[in-house]
Amino acid sequence: MTAAQSVVSVDNDEIRVTTWTFDVRGAATGRHRHEFDYLVVPVTGGTFVVTGADGSTREMVQIAGSPYLGVAGTTHDVANTPGREAVFVEIELKH
Repeated sequence: MTAAQSVVSVDNDEIRVTTWTFDVRGAATGRHRHEFDYLVVPVTGGTFVVTGADGSTREMVQIAGSPYLGVAGTTHDVANTPGREAVFVEIELKH
């Protein structure tokens, strides 16, 4: 599995904005823990497999333009299902 590409465009005392791009081969973020609450804004939409800290997996469908919230402390790996590039913007809310 390949690594998803991340580009940080803003990182200050208030927020960090990262654009994640997942290639068609099923790229993944790698296991990580969120330090802050965060907002995800899907650009393309797509289907992902999310692997939790305990190893459990679930399918997550993102819809382009439909944002959702995540909470600090979440530990997971997010992998694109092969076949379609996917892009989303993650906005971390630093407290």
